[in-house]
Amino acid sequence: MHIRQDEFLQTFSKAYIFGGGSSGISAANLLKKYGKKIYLIDKKKIEGDPFDGYLSDEINFMEFEESIIVKSPGIHPSHKILIAARENNVPVFSEIDIGCIFFTGKIIGVTGTDGKSTTTSLVWHLIKEDFPNSKAGGNLGVPFTVFCEEKLDFAVLELSSYQLEDSMPIDFVACTILNLAPDHLERHGTMDNYLQAKLKILDFDNPKKIYITSDEFRKKIPIKNYNFVQKSFGEELLTDALILEQENSIRTKKFTYSTKNFVLKGRHNLSNLACAILLAESIGSHPTNIQKQIKTFQGLTHRFEYVKKIGKLEIINDSKSTNLHSMLAGLKGFDKKTPFILILGGIPKKEELSPMLEVLQTKNVVVFLYGEAVSSWEKPLRDILGVNLIVKENLKEVVDNSFEISEKMNSKYLLFSPACASFDQYKNFEERGNHFKDLVNRRIDLS
Repeated sequence: MHIRQDEFLQTFSKAYIFGGGSSGISAANLLKKYGKKIYLIDKKKIEGDPFDGYLSDEINFMEFEESIIVKSPGIHPSHKILIAARENNVPVFSEIDIGCIFFTGKIIGVTGTDGKSTTTSLVWHLIKEDFPNSKAGGNLGVPFTVFCEEKLDFAVLELSSYQLEDSMPIDFVACTILNLAPDHLERHGTMDNYLQAKLKILDFDNPKKIYITSDEFRKKIPIKNYNFVQKSFGEELLTDALILEQENSIRTKKFTYSTKNFVLKGRHNLSNLACAILLAESIGSHPTNIQKQIKTFQGLTHRFEYVKKIGKLEIINDSKSTNLHSMLAGLKGFDKKTPFILILGGIPKKEELSPMLEVLQTKNVVVFLYGEAVSSWEKPLRDILGVNLIVKENLKEVVDNSFEISEKMNSKYLLFSPACASFDQYKNFEERGNHFKDLVNRRIDLS
């Protein structure tokens, strides 16, 4: 996107911030600094700075003269206010758009169904030795407009399909689509619409940009008629970043990286690391510095997070797993013989269950199931697991019973990877993950 900051600021005197979440408030604070009148559109009123006024999202008429709209990702594109804005030729920007207008550094973009946050954090961590003046943000924690005016070398942005769908083309120096699986279909409607939102991360006319994806995604969704550099990672011999799990290494054309001291568990995290390495190499990070940083990465909470080890039992918190694809990615590292306990539960998304059922039939697993998922998942899981499926009402009951079961089956892992949304019993996946860790620690203290 090539909109100059000074030209942009001359086009409007007031901005309607549609959605009062963190990204909307961040954009409002930024534009307020430049003397713009700022109005909030939302279901709930927020008093005072940075807002000069408030409008309900049910309003039937608005004064659009000399205005722009900054749309939050959660607002559906077909909302009547946005339709009215387009009919009146009012510019609609995303918070990411606003950040790009004010940012003078280079941007690395990360998207995909699963692994976005981990990969974004990994890229930032791997490049810090060579490019310490860099930051990570976007969908990951810190809105772009919080730091877009800083004089940075690189911004590493996690971008959701909602953010990409809303945004203009972004001039990335490098980007990735990690993977794709059914998710957010309540918003996008079809898998093709979801894919098209993800593909907006690509700029087909920029020959200098580097696009990185997995061998699996490259085969499944081949990109044609492109003019940029394309690289891939995986377990195929001719790939650009070859994952050698048994040898504890990842081999690129520049270097063979040891993964022996990489803290994150699971084959899916080796894929995230391989992608991050290619992105780091592509922007000029030195391989020896990348290797140094691999050893010091600590991971993110709630994302295949190592909690603790009790005897032989390793406890893993993967509360960020809110769909089947994410949960199954984590299970790829468990062989047929390794005994483990898997905790599922919450609000299921509209996904085909057969991939989960097929994988679980090949594992030495006891599954705990709780929450709303019981009503639709208990029967198909019972059909393949029999007595190895245990149903409980809530997570506390699951954790209380799981230690006893782990001793009986000599389990090696206790994996909390719900594969469902959290909203039946929790505010979000963070609260759910923290509750799981608290329950584990209390159970240990009582034993």
